[in-house]
Amino acid sequence: MELLIGTLTLLIQSRRVPYAALTTAVSAKYSEKLVTSIAEAHVSDAWVEATGKPRRHDNQDPFGTFSMTKEPNLNLLSPRQAAAALIGQELVRMKAVLGLEGDAEVPPRIFDKKYFRLRMENGQLAGTVSSSEEAADRRRDYLVRISSHMLQTTGLGRGQERAPVNVYGIVKHYAVIIVSGVLKTFAYIECVRSTADLPGAYGLPEKRRDTEFFSSLGGTMRCVDVGSIDAVVGTLFVRERHAVLYTRELFSSE
Repeated sequence: MELLIGTLTLLIQSRRVPYAALTTAVSAKYSEKLVTSIAEAHVSDAWVEATGKPRRHDNQDPFGTFSMTKEPNLNLLSPRQAAAALIGQELVRMKAVLGLEGDAEVPPRIFDKKYFRLRMENGQLAGTVSSSEEAADRRRDYLVRISSHMLQTTGLGRGQERAPVNVYGIVKHYAVIIVSGVLKTFAYIECVRSTADLPGAYGLPEKRRDTEFFSSLGGTMRCVDVGSIDAVVGTLFVRERHAVLYTRELFSSE
């Protein structure tokens, strides 16, 4: 519901009876979608003849969509920028990630094509999308959860082991690059701030009774593999901390 607030106000056409106006607008909107979907699915020929519009399919992607894998099905939707060379800190962070992945020869200049929306396997859209027509709120950055690992010291001085952790951040954009003839896809994120952060490990949440918290946004910028993003999440502000909210069910597909 939080993600729909920006659209609900635009449907209220009457200030005198706002609730009735909103109910009527929402009912009409979804009735139209229902009629359209049933007509296209069961009487598609009649629908095309009556409307003059071509058949639409739910799995039809916009022009320019980049499909990374089929299993799981991850798609970057319609780029807004042509391919350009990475410069500055973006280039530095990209080279660091490529080095960690074992790329022996990282070119001095890396060209990328930027995307701003990712459709994940569960149907969620993660990225930066329009939220309303208000001049001060034209963009909405989605907070995502990223599956990662960090080194933890084991008991009895047995050394260190890799332990799974969640990392949280705001997606700024996605990048598709070619290194040594291989396509690679990354997300450029702004990590959250938390007292659990360590040198080299940013965006880690605090733990309170198995609930994950963080202090604020605006943490370190970093590049992560797109395949490590596993959910779009929301937050609830509790006692000066953001409590992370997520569910196994679909959180948002709009």
